[in-house]
Amino acid sequence: MPSGTDRTQQDPLTEAVDLEPDRKREILAREALLGRDDWTVLGLKPGANAEAVKLAYFEASRVFHPDRYYGKNLGSFRARLERIFQRLSEAHETLTEALRRAPPRPAATTSHAAARPSQSGTTAPVDPRAEERRARLARHPYLARKAHASALVDEAQRQVQSAPEKALHLLGKAKTLGGHSPRDRAELEAEATRQLSKGRADDEMKAGNDAAQIGEAEAAARSYVRAAELDPQRADAAYEAARWLLRASHPLAEARKFAQQAVTLRADHLQSQLLLGEICLRMGMGSVARRHLEAALKLDPKNAKAKTLLRQVR
Repeated sequence: MPSGTDRTQQDPLTEAVDLEPDRKREILAREALLGRDDWTVLGLKPGANAEAVKLAYFEASRVFHPDRYYGKNLGSFRARLERIFQRLSEAHETLTEALRRAPPRPAATTSHAAARPSQSGTTAPVDPRAEERRARLARHPYLARKAHASALVDEAQRQVQSAPEKALHLLGKAKTLGGHSPRDRAELEAEATRQLSKGRADDEMKAGNDAAQIGEAEAAARSYVRAAELDPQRADAAYEAARWLLRASHPLAEARKFAQQAVTLRADHLQSQLLLGEICLRMGMGSVARRHLEAALKLDPKNAKAKTLLRQVR
């Protein structure tokens, strides 16, 4: 009888990973196509145009890019995703290049020249030599790279909010191609990095909450500090970082830094003002402590803790 390991190898659907069964089946089905032709790998019929190739590649990347599953336990599916995405990229680049090199379709001609509607709506003859020059320019390597880079940046713009990892990958490819404004790329890269950091900050906040629920002060403090550093605009992360650093007996100066960050971001948060006042009081910073405790009393004139701490200020 085969062992448990053999059964897992024979049926990956039974592998305990962070993927839904339907997504497992989708990955396995695409993996089974990797030895087929480039059209089939991208899920296209032969003869599709360049726009269809580009769209098929980007749609497939939404599912099969390994970075989409950041932080998940993928087991053997990580290697499958890496193989699939590499093959998708190869198929996309091969077909894009082949379609770029393909000769343009001949235009309908009169006895001496092609006909093209003019702006007035009448049909005017077109010099075949001019058409050939335009087609030759369209096939120029620099212009092709520029068009490809622009398409990658446009797609990154669409993905920057929902899939920042993918946006950064696309911008990296665009950078290697050149031909697009470095300023545009830099702005998009900065925004994608911010969005990626926000997502990771969310993960750290969840980890901190889990640790806090079971009283693991040190683990909670570490997670909340990482969340506050990843997303410096999160007042709740800064407040929790200061609170749990205090509980975990970290240096008061470290806790004060995050408490100050919380107050700066959200001055009307009573607990942040109280916490910063208490920390400053412990550090012997009486005048600073008084300022924050008085701010707390303005928010809640009956707050007993603020009154008690104020009586300790010298």
